[in-house]
Amino acid sequence: MYKHVITIIAILTTAIGSVQAADPAVTTSTNDPMVMKIYPDGTKVVVRWSEIGKAVDNGDKHGGSPRIIAYDPGKEGIVPIGQTPSAQPASEPVSSRLPTSSSVVAPESTKSIEATPAPMSDTDNYGPEEGFVLRSAVGASFQQPLSGRSGSGRTYNNFVFQPGIRFDLEPGYNVTDWFRAGLESSFIYNQLHSLSTIDWDTPDNRSVMLYNGSSEIGNGAFYQVPVLANVTFTYPTDGPIRGYLGGGTGAAWDILQVSSGGGGPYTSYHWNFVWEVTAGFTYNVMPGLDLDIAYKLLSTPNPNFDGQGHYQASFNHTAEIGLAYRF
Repeated sequence: MYKHVITIIAILTTAIGSVQAADPAVTTSTNDPMVMKIYPDGTKVVVRWSEIGKAVDNGDKHGGSPRIIAYDPGKEGIVPIGQTPSAQPASEPVSSRLPTSSSVVAPESTKSIEATPAPMSDTDNYGPEEGFVLRSAVGASFQQPLSGRSGSGRTYNNFVFQPGIRFDLEPGYNVTDWFRAGLESSFIYNQLHSLSTIDWDTPDNRSVMLYNGSSEIGNGAFYQVPVLANVTFTYPTDGPIRGYLGGGTGAAWDILQVSSGGGGPYTSYHWNFVWEVTAGFTYNVMPGLDLDIAYKLLSTPNPNFDGQGHYQASFNHTAEIGLAYRF
């Protein structure tokens, strides 16, 4: 009897060892079992439970997110890579034991998806392309000399100005990502540097050069307040930098002033027709906010100052920097 018991125990021990050696894929820790991920296109992937969520799933390659179920090797017939398949019954066809193209078992990718910068048309990165915009800017203003006849036309004046300053405020609307219409209002100030006059009513055609701050002329300045209807054409790109060209027409309230002098204070003002051209570029610093750098040429073709005479065309050059807010 004792020998029979020993023999039975030996047979059971051998059988258990054979089963464990034949199918190691199934003998897993109960704390980390094997599970199956089934994708919408039919692809099946066998992984351990602990591997779920540790890597990028890449479900977009298989039609979407997978459905996770318990893994039954006897039912599915899919063996994880690197493990030996268990013996199948002799009566089962060989083809049924092989993984199909839609039942590929592979480890999940550990590579993360690299973020690719979106083009300029992506409103999440650069802000809205169409809609209202508010532009404000400040820059250095360079006014060319203002020359012409005053009074009865027998006196010739030539005003020379120092570099000044210009402020812009322009609400507008981006009709498309390349075309904008706006209304610009500006304030331009240039201090007088000198004034030279020739008086043909004197016997010797007397010529005088007066400088700003002197007792003869005192302090003088030239103020311009243009109001312009503008259009802007932007070259659309896939990056944050964009170039543009623009222009507009309107009117300017021009004031030419001298505080004191031999003839007393002098102020002449008048509305004049003006036109403007603009060239520049913008750089997107954050969604909806652009840094704007521009050059502007403002021209007054036929400046007239309160009936005091007519002057040659006036040109003002400005280099400015500003911000554009897109809503």
